[in-house]
Amino acid sequence: MQPSTPKPERHFAFIDQLYDYGSFLESADAGIGRLGADAAGARIGIVGAGISGLVAAYELLRAGARDVTLLEAEPGRIGGRAYTKAFCVEQPRFVAELGAMRFPPSEVGMFHYLRRFGIATSSVFPDPGVVDTEIHYRGRGYAWAANQPPPALFQRVHRGWRAFLDEGVELDDGIRLAAPHRLTTLLADGRYEEARDEWQRYLDSCGDLSFYSALVRIFCGRLPPGGERWRKPDDFQLFGSLGIGSGGFQPVFRASFIEIMRLVVNALETDQRLIPEGISALSGRLAAEVFDGRSVGERVRNARVCGVARGDGAVRVLLEDGGALDFDRLIVTCTNRSMQVNLKLTQGGHWFDADVGRAINETHLVGSSKLFILTRRKFWLDHGLPYTIQTDTLVKGVYCLDYQPDDPDGWGVVLISYTWEDDSHKLLALAGKAARCRRLVEDLAVCNPEFARHLRPLDDDYERHVQEYDWISDPNALGAFKLNYPGEDGYSRDLFFQFQSAGRADDCGVYLAGCGSSFTGGWVEGAVQTGINSACAVIRSCGGELAAGNPLDEMRCRYDYR
Repeated sequence: MQPSTPKPERHFAFIDQLYDYGSFLESADAGIGRLGADAAGARIGIVGAGISGLVAAYELLRAGARDVTLLEAEPGRIGGRAYTKAFCVEQPRFVAELGAMRFPPSEVGMFHYLRRFGIATSSVFPDPGVVDTEIHYRGRGYAWAANQPPPALFQRVHRGWRAFLDEGVELDDGIRLAAPHRLTTLLADGRYEEARDEWQRYLDSCGDLSFYSALVRIFCGRLPPGGERWRKPDDFQLFGSLGIGSGGFQPVFRASFIEIMRLVVNALETDQRLIPEGISALSGRLAAEVFDGRSVGERVRNARVCGVARGDGAVRVLLEDGGALDFDRLIVTCTNRSMQVNLKLTQGGHWFDADVGRAINETHLVGSSKLFILTRRKFWLDHGLPYTIQTDTLVKGVYCLDYQPDDPDGWGVVLISYTWEDDSHKLLALAGKAARCRRLVEDLAVCNPEFARHLRPLDDDYERHVQEYDWISDPNALGAFKLNYPGEDGYSRDLFFQFQSAGRADDCGVYLAGCGSSFTGGWVEGAVQTGINSACAVIRSCGGELAAGNPLDEMRCRYDYR
């Protein structure tokens, strides 16, 4: 995985917005807007110093704002769920990506900032089938060579899924769903009206379906893609283990089919990359930018917010230590669950209409767990072992990561377990990372004893050289990322477009941001997009001027999500 500086990616719009943030940021290179002399002194508060909050602060300061304060509940750390943790300070290049870890170039807003700050990506993330892979299913192991078709047992579902992506499907009621890859091409070519019509057809016919129920409708129908009907339950269990490109998806079979299709159509499952410095490098670069003699990072205050109230013509932020801060405008970037539980933002219905309030309260947040080991050697290279292992046991997803590709004798990093939802919740009972690590290695030893034999932390130091995280237990995030259930796409619409209240009669001076308020929860691009949106909202609401092509003026909801 040789690092490379990202080249300018082609401009790209996500399907639900039909708006190209890459083009806007490129055209607005001098800044997304400008605050006049009178408005520049407005007191602007931002709850959360994750990627979204940092992008918003950075762009507002570039626009001339002088009084920007970020309130971060996590002591000693910025970045939110873009969380890179080094195993030891002596070797900072060996890291565990405890949050976001895959970065496809269709995230054009994020890649704009990576280029601006000179942050390199590697050429490939070790997804199943991209590198030598082993799949363990019902007690047997199956080898899958890099860039080859999957093992024979999985080929029926693989062919069917690929045929659906390339050709689409005609459902039994005669509705024709366009090939997802065609939708991606329409977006890349800027043919937004055609893309809109095809996506609306998906929303109308599949908006109330779970991922599993949509798969049944597509592959057990009269004209299944690939020409072979899938058998229940066997083929669906096989597909659950194989996944759609980045690993098994069975834990999210209950999620909305539309949510999963967003990943595909928006090319988020394509050409996924790794950032050798870690995604926290982006947080660090944003925080290091200096305006009027103070860096963005120096404007971060460690404080836990416990309420938002109205007071003396201002937005009053209540702090857990009993203090309060008044702002003229407020951006809230934390997870929807934290908005409800910690900030009490929907309590009493003072800030938002009933639709936005319900979207905050009811949006589903996925649980996720990871455990990483720093190893003495890149043993998978030494012994010809798979780079990636997918299992239907406790471990689930194993990924070997090379942060020192120029040194074959260097240390290795292994993500020994990456789990979602119920598979993540099971691990909460394993208290202590040493105990959890040993239990996971024991589980993997049943599948691949040779691989498991090498899974010992450097110097047998479980305290320093094992990193774990359970996002459902994080008191500030309360979960990993947004993934709606069937019929809930309207929640994403209400949250994402809330910023467009700026300057209207219903403008309350509070704007929502963060990936949980986007259409793509869990992806850095959602945080970047909503950070830009909220900064534009503040500039407009304070009477400033926005650059041409901005999302307040040029983007609107184009779909019926009922």
